Amino acid sequence: MAVIGKIRERSGLLLVLVGGAMVAFILTDLFSNRGSNINDQAVGAINGEEIPLVQFEKRVSDELDSYRNDFGQTVDGQMTEQVRTSVWQEVVREHTLLRSAEEAGFGATLSKEEYDDIRFGNNVLAEFKGNPNFQGPDGQPSKDALRNYFESVQTNAPVYHEIQKRRMITNRLITKYNTLVRKSVFVNAAQVKDDHMQRNAKASFNFVAKRYDSEPDSLYTVSDQELRRYYEAHKDDKRYVQKPSRAFDYVTFPVTATAADIEQLRTEMASLKPDLEAAANDSLFITANSEDRSYTVTPYSPGTADALNDSLIQAAAVGTVVGPFREGQNFKLVKVRELAKVEEARVRHILLSTQSGKPEDEVKQRADSVLAAVKRNKGVFEDLVKKYSEDPGSVPNGGVYEWFDRTRMVPEFTKASFDEKVGAITIAKTTFGYHIVEVLGQRDRDERRVVSLARRIKPLPATYKEVYKTANEFSLNHATVDSMKAVAEQRGLQFMNVDELRADQRFVPGLQEPFSLISWVNRAEVGKASEPIEVGESYVVALLRKVRAQGRPELDDVREAFTREAVKEKKAEAWTAKMAGKTDLNALAGELGSTVQNAADLAFSATSIPGGFAETEAIGRIFAIPAGETSGPIKGDNAVYVVNMTALTPAPELADVNAERTSLLQRMQGRAEGNLFSALREAANVVDERSKFY
Repeated sequence: MAVIGKIRERSGLLLVLVGGAMVAFILTDLFSNRGSNINDQAVGAINGEEIPLVQFEKRVSDELDSYRNDFGQTVDGQMTEQVRTSVWQEVVREHTLLRSAEEAGFGATLSKEEYDDIRFGNNVLAEFKGNPNFQGPDGQPSKDALRNYFESVQTNAPVYHEIQKRRMITNRLITKYNTLVRKSVFVNAAQVKDDHMQRNAKASFNFVAKRYDSEPDSLYTVSDQELRRYYEAHKDDKRYVQKPSRAFDYVTFPVTATAADIEQLRTEMASLKPDLEAAANDSLFITANSEDRSYTVTPYSPGTADALNDSLIQAAAVGTVVGPFREGQNFKLVKVRELAKVEEARVRHILLSTQSGKPEDEVKQRADSVLAAVKRNKGVFEDLVKKYSEDPGSVPNGGVYEWFDRTRMVPEFTKASFDEKVGAITIAKTTFGYHIVEVLGQRDRDERRVVSLARRIKPLPATYKEVYKTANEFSLNHATVDSMKAVAEQRGLQFMNVDELRADQRFVPGLQEPFSLISWVNRAEVGKASEPIEVGESYVVALLRKVRAQGRPELDDVREAFTREAVKEKKAEAWTAKMAGKTDLNALAGELGSTVQNAADLAFSATSIPGGFAETEAIGRIFAIPAGETSGPIKGDNAVYVVNMTALTPAPELADVNAERTSLLQRMQGRAEGNLFSALREAANVVDERSKFY
């Protein structure tokens, strides 16, 4: 494990989870609907094949074990949800992309030879190939270093080894399949010609636009009959297809630490103080008793604690423990671990930058001249700072950097500040440029390096019990939306209306880590209020209002959206009638209270008109206007337009057909590869039922 830890520490690579998210998961009986048939339950289905809950949890548990063994850290509910999501995404990829790759003839796994080749052969995966920890003196991947790494992982971290192996094989097979897909894309001459025309045919025109949002919707009335008519005409539009969802309302009962809770934590921390002071091994004691289970020795920054404890820490001898004291939402004990002398310097400088594009020899010559000037007369230093220095951070201070230690600056600047005597003036060349540095002062500062034991202030079980009791009484007595809302407002409690929670949605407005609530919503009966559900440091009482099935929406579910669209139709009709027959754009603009706008060399392939108008279809109609003519009203998605075409420039002849073909082919290949997973996922009819369990 030390090998893995060292590599990660040095490289910053996180090789455990796709996307870099490795988190913990605790296999406990969290799910109220498991019963005794957990082996028969499914977390979802892909291509009609159920994904067993037990297998899914085993994979999540393996991720936990790997992470916990390697890093030894605890995680919160949000991170736990991240690992579930990551594993689910992997499962979907395996059942779509990987299955499709297998059907295409790539098999379900790799041969030993090919597997070894991507680990430490001639085709090492990019994540290892680019890692400096595996590079030899020639800058190329070291086969021996890679072989030793993978052998160490297999021996010392077998769970992680299996996770790593599965992902490497999966990704390799998918890469091969993506390559096949890219190579299957063909571009013919007609496509090249059409693409060239769309990107290079240009139009220049003047136009007047009357935006739909220039008038309030309240000026237009849509009757129930008109709305019904609009609904019947558009209810089957693809964009309005309704996904399965649920509507519910909830009230939040926050659980906050009482004065008694805070005092009890202070007492507990005080009882740990003599044990921490006497501890022979600070690391073991702190990781066993601290909230975050972490141990670090850090320089104490004066002013971190309150005034009293700050003065105590700065005067404390090694081994002394100060506290407990409150810092934000924590109580802390601070132990002085060691005393150190820290060298500090105070300097002023003039920076002549080499990053401004000027030739370096010119900058160097100017720096030498400035150095000579300040050596002749230090009194001009501040004036020259204002005149020449290109360091915005220090110019307002006369070029001065107040007391800093050797770790603060780049090495060359540090050398000029600490290795020279007070009063010396030298030039330091850094990546920023040439610095004329004068050492104003040097000193040693006593620094206390400390370790901290911290515990977060949080409500105690008795406080949770009281809030639960209050929330439960609320649940029993207020089982309608109107009653819940009225009482919540009366008591100053948060009432939230959630109109749509999709089956795959993992967040709820107004809540952190709402997974237990989501699980309840996806199992609940309409009109039934929940018992108090613990969500973070709150209890929530919810009431399921409606269940929507997949397919055509009901009018009530789209009433607001359809009303907006119907109003927009009315606006378009009204403005089309008003703008009809108007060819003088200046006069029309004056009549509308608008201005004449201009579009210069707009490509046929453009998706928007200058001025913030996204108008794909309207642009197609604009290109049909002959040069020199003025259009009638053109109804767009955002406005009604009248356009005067000033010039139409056809696409020039293809200068290099092969280059155009190559460019188009690469773009189409990229789109094909990018759309592959989404297309396979959609075709697979992925059913995600994680919300029933988590």
